[in-house]
Amino acid sequence: MKFTISLLHAKPMPSALAIVLCAALYGVQAGAAEHVIQAQSTKFSPLVLYAEPGDTIRWKNMVGHDAQSMEGMIPEGAEHFHIPLGENGGVTLEQEGVYVYKCNPHFSLGMAGSIVLGDSSNMDEVEKNAKGMAKRVVIKTKLSLKNRAAAEQQ
Repeated sequence: MKFTISLLHAKPMPSALAIVLCAALYGVQAGAAEHVIQAQSTKFSPLVLYAEPGDTIRWKNMVGHDAQSMEGMIPEGAEHFHIPLGENGGVTLEQEGVYVYKCNPHFSLGMAGSIVLGDSSNMDEVEKNAKGMAKRVVIKTKLSLKNRAAAEQQ
């Protein structure tokens, strides 16, 4: 059976329906957001970023910096990522949990950050694997999670 679509005789459709159809045709996730992390001297801003599965995280102002996920500090089964030195880039994350990343050239100066994607169910594992400067990011991530939970209860 063969189907053809003629745009010459097509009737206008409501815009919401058109958006849903386009999203389905092109594989766009409805509700997916884009977040930006800025490299600033020897820190990432924000230090802790909250996002949802399917969201895209972009790193900008990366002259002299890279961003690399840290071994043992991302959810089990999640793919590691690396934004190359000097390049603005991004990743779309799907697996919920805490992701800790670093700037290789400036890690000894504490340049690292975290992404909390959905829940923080792997926080204990991340904390167990944190060594050296990574412990600082884990402590700040835990404090941020605690403050966020307290704010949500009010």
